[in-house]
Order: sequence, then structure tokens, then C-alpha cells
Amino acid sequence: MLRNLIIVLLYFYLIDSKMTEILSDRQRIELAIPAYLMFGISSVPGVFAPNDPSLAERAEADISKLRKKLHDVSLEPFADLTPKKRNALLRRLERVAKGEFVYWKDENALIIMIKLVLFLEILVGQQMLILWEGTPMDWAVRQLSLMSRHGFDDPQIIAAGHVQADQMLARFQKEGLYPKALNVLR
Repeated sequence: MLRNLIIVLLYFYLIDSKMTEILSDRQRIELAIPAYLMFGISSVPGVFAPNDPSLAERAEADISKLRKKLHDVSLEPFADLTPKKRNALLRRLERVAKGEFVYWKDENALIIMIKLVLFLEILVGQQMLILWEGTPMDWAVRQLSLMSRHGFDDPQIIAAGHVQADQMLARFQKEGLYPKALNVLR
């Protein structure tokens, strides 16, 4: 299980600028959500504090690089749109993400990270998203997995993460997103 979670190498299908022209608004939001949510968790101050305080400066630089890549990846599905259309879809993305962030308010960052990885695993396993090794999202997922790897071996945390990933998918489906994805626990 741990190996499968760490191996999750996500990049979005159809991101090539020629291919995004055929994406619906819903599909663009679906492509952006995973990176945007990861950007959200990586933006919380102190969420990824190194065990060794002497590594704090390096950790901050790594997190800054991670956030930049996640931000860029979350904007890619909108790159070919007019500014007006792009801004409208970015507002929708923010609204949907803020609706999810509400559920993270009192949550442990490790559980959130595991929930996100499991959510990605659901989408990838059902071929809602296709993996591409060597992409910015691949790098970001690997970095996040390394930063939170100690929780991936705890069966109780993994079980809680599965339940929450399933609940998160259900909330997105109420927003009209990922309509064909099957919830794992239903």
C-alpha cells in the first residue's frame, strides 16, 4: 500500500495546449482541483516542519518550489482561454476548493495529505486522470509524499484517509464534478 501511494505519479491528461481546446469547463476544473488542493495544504505555515531545526531554511526553499509548481500546474487547464473565461473558471475553482477547505479546518495535516493522495489514487485507478512521469505534478506528488511519509504506514490513518477521500469525492460530485468516478466505500 505504501509503495502504491508513493508511486502515484499524477499529471493531467489532455493538458497539451492543442488538447485543452476540446475540454469542457467541468473537465478543466476537474483537472485543476488536485493540484489546487495540494497547493492549499502546502500553503499552510508550519505544515511541513523538518524534524531537524537546522534544515528549516532548506525546507522552506523546498516548500516554496513545491508551491510554485503546484500553482503552475493548477493553472495549466486554463492557459488557452481568454482572460474573461479564465477568470470565471478560476473563481469557480476557488469556490469549489474553499468548500472543501472548510472540512480541513480542524483536521491534521497528515490526514489531509493522505486523503489527497488517496483521492488521486481513486481518480487514477478509475482512469479519470492519467499519470505522466517526469512532469511538474509528478515531482510535486513525490515531494509531498516524502514530506508526509511517516503516516503512510499507519493502518488507522490510512483507513481514516480512505473514508475522507470518499467523502471528498462525494462532495465534488454534488458540485457536478467527477460524475463517473465511483466512490470506493459505497
